[in-house]
Amino acid sequence: MKRRLLSLLVSTLIVLILAIPNNSYADKSGTFNVHWQFAVNLSQAGLSGVLAGNIEHIKNKDFRFSGEFITKKSPLKVGQITINTDIRLDDGSIYFNNSQISITKLGISVPALEIINPDISIKGSGRFITQNGSAEFQNLSIAVGNLPLINTDLNYSPKSDGTLALKIIDPLPLLQIIAAKFLKGVGTDWEKQGQVDLSLVLRKINSAPESIALLNFKELSVASPDGFYLIDKSSGSLECSAPIDKPQIKANLQINSGEALLNTVYLNMNKHPLKATLHSTVADKSNEISSQIDTQWTGMGNLTATALIKKTKKTYTYSGNANIQIPALATPFKTFAVEPFSLGTLSANGSLGVVYSFKGNLDNTVLAGKINLVNGGFNSPSITSKSITAILPFSASLDPNMLPKINKNLVAPKQGLISIGSLKTDKLTLTDCNIPITLSSNKAVFGQLSIIPLGDGTIQLSELVVDNPFSSDFTLHGKMNAHEINMLPLSPPSLPIDGKIGGNIEFWLLKNDLSTSGNLSGEVYGGKITISEIFAENPFTKSRQYGADFKIRDLKIQPLSEALNIGRITGRINLDLNDLIIAYDQPAKFKLRIITIPDSNSNQVISLKAVNTLSVIGTGSGLTGVGVGMFSEFFKEFSYAGIGLECTLDHDLFMIRGLIREDGIEYIIKKPLLFGINVINSNPKNLISFSDMLKRLKRISGSR
Repeated sequence: MKRRLLSLLVSTLIVLILAIPNNSYADKSGTFNVHWQFAVNLSQAGLSGVLAGNIEHIKNKDFRFSGEFITKKSPLKVGQITINTDIRLDDGSIYFNNSQISITKLGISVPALEIINPDISIKGSGRFITQNGSAEFQNLSIAVGNLPLINTDLNYSPKSDGTLALKIIDPLPLLQIIAAKFLKGVGTDWEKQGQVDLSLVLRKINSAPESIALLNFKELSVASPDGFYLIDKSSGSLECSAPIDKPQIKANLQINSGEALLNTVYLNMNKHPLKATLHSTVADKSNEISSQIDTQWTGMGNLTATALIKKTKKTYTYSGNANIQIPALATPFKTFAVEPFSLGTLSANGSLGVVYSFKGNLDNTVLAGKINLVNGGFNSPSITSKSITAILPFSASLDPNMLPKINKNLVAPKQGLISIGSLKTDKLTLTDCNIPITLSSNKAVFGQLSIIPLGDGTIQLSELVVDNPFSSDFTLHGKMNAHEINMLPLSPPSLPIDGKIGGNIEFWLLKNDLSTSGNLSGEVYGGKITISEIFAENPFTKSRQYGADFKIRDLKIQPLSEALNIGRITGRINLDLNDLIIAYDQPAKFKLRIITIPDSNSNQVISLKAVNTLSVIGTGSGLTGVGVGMFSEFFKEFSYAGIGLECTLDHDLFMIRGLIREDGIEYIIKKPLLFGINVINSNPKNLISFSDMLKRLKRISGSR
C-alpha cells in the first residue's frame, strides 16, 4: 500500500514537470490564456490519464497554470487531482512557485492511524532543469489526513531510467506517532533524541519502477516515561524496496551499535550487532502473502523462517517453518534468563537448536517441532553439571496472545530424552541420568526415571505428569519412594539429625501450593520418626511457607543433646512437632510437645549446663545464687524424675508450658524425691515475642 501511494505521488509530480512546454512564452507586452490537454501514459508505474487546464500568461516569462489530472488508470482509487502553480521560464530552467497539488479520497486505509480514504495536499516550490531533464524541490510540505505536516526535499534525475528521491525533514515526530499506533506500550510522550533520516525513492521510472524507503538512525536515544524501556546511542538502518510491477517487498534491518534496556532485559548491540532480511510478496488475487526472514544476531543466534499468510473474511490464516540455531548458549542464557530473573552466578553452555512448523489463525496457533541441546551444562557455586544432551520433540497450541493453552485436539509428539552426563551438588551426585519425556503444551509426561542416589540411600520418582506445563497454572503430580536416606549429611550443622528415613509420598505441586499424602518414617537417634502433612505455599516466591508434622517415639536424648551442645541429658523422650510453618527461613508457627518416658537401660540424669539451658528457654534467666555456685563446685549432673514442656508459636508470640503439674505448680524439670533441681515455670501464661526467644537461644549459644 505504501509503495503504491509513493508511486502515485511522485508520478503526479512527474506529470507536472513533463507537461510544461519548452517553447511557450509571450512577448513583453502580450498576455494570453491557453486551454490545454496533455495525454499522460506512465505504463511502468501503472498510471495513465489526461492533464487538462489553463495556462495564463502573466507577464514576460511568468505564467500560471491551473487544472486537473483525470485518471484513466491508477495503482490506487482516487477522487479529484487538482494542480495549481506559478511558472517562470529562465535560461535552462523552468521554476515552479507556490505550487499546490490536491488529491481527494485517495484509496488507502490505515485505521490505526485514522487514515481512511484521506485527502492529500502537496505545497512548495522548485525547478525543472531543461538541459539534463532533472528537477529539484526544496522544503515541500505534504499533508496526509490527520498526520502531522510532513516537510520534504524532492529531487528527480533522468539518469538510470529516471530516479525520484523524496527526503523527509525531521521524521522523528511522524515515526513516533506511527510507533505509538502499531507498537503496544509506546506513547507519544516518550523522550527521544538523535539523528534520523528518512528517504523515499522511486527509481527506474521509465523501465522497471521500484520504490525504496530508507531509514538511517545514528546516536538514537529513546526513553519511556517510567524508565522501563531505554535505548541509548543506537545506530543502524532499515531499507525497504518494492518493484512497482511486481508484487514483492524486500526489507533489510541492521542495528550496528547501541545499548537497550527493555524492562529487565539488557542488550549490548555494540558487542552483538543484528542483521535481518525479509523477502515477501504482497497479497495476490487469492489474498495470499508468502514471506521469508533471515536473522543473524552476532553472539546470540540465527533465525530463518518461511510463512504463507492468507486473509479470509473473518481472520488471517498462516503456516510455515522456523529454524533457531544458538551455537553458544552462554550469552543468550545470561541475557534472557540469568539477568532478567536475578539468577545470580548461574551460567549455561552448549549449543541449542529449535526447529518447528507452525499453522493456525489469530485465535489458535499450533506448533510442532524438536529441541536439540548438545554438550550442555548449567553451573553455579552450588551446582555443577556437564555433558547434557537433549532431543525433545514437542507440540504446542497458542492463544491469541501467543501464550500456551490447553487444546484437546493437539497431537502429542513422540517421546524425547534428556541425558545428564554428570550433576553435582554438595548433597547429591548424579551420573549418566536419563529423563524420558513426552512434551506438549497440554502436558509433560515423564517415562521411567533413573534412580537418584541421596544420603547413602535412593529416591525413585514415578508417574510424573505436568498438566499445562508452559503456563503459570501448571500442575505437577507424581510419586516418590525414598529408601534408607541418611539424614546426617543432609541436615544443617545447627540441627544435626542422625538417622535414616524412607517411605512413599504422593505429591501435587502448583504455582502457589504443594500438597502431599503419605509419610516418611525411619529411625532418628534411636527413636522412631514419622513425617507427614508435608506442604508448601507460594513455593516459588521469597514469601514461601512450608512445613510438616513430626512424631518421634523413644528418642535417645543424650546423642541429640550432645550434638546440639546444650549440655548432657540421658534418657528417652517422645516428641510431637505439629503445625510447623517455616517462613523466610525461620519458624512462623508450631506446637512442640516433649516429655520423657521411662528407660530401663539408662539413668535419667541432666547436666547443670542443660538445666541452665532449659531454665533460660523457660523463664528467660539461667540458674543464679549462692546455692547454684556451691552445687557447681561439687555436682556436674543431677538425676531427674521427668522433663516435660510444651512450646507454641503463633503470630510471633511464643509461649512455653511445663507438662509436669503437682499441687498447682508447673514443672519443666522435676527432681526425684531426695535430691536434684526443679525448673519451675512460674509464669505459665507468659507470652514473649519470638525474636526475644531467639535472643535467649543466642545467649545460650554464646555461653557455651
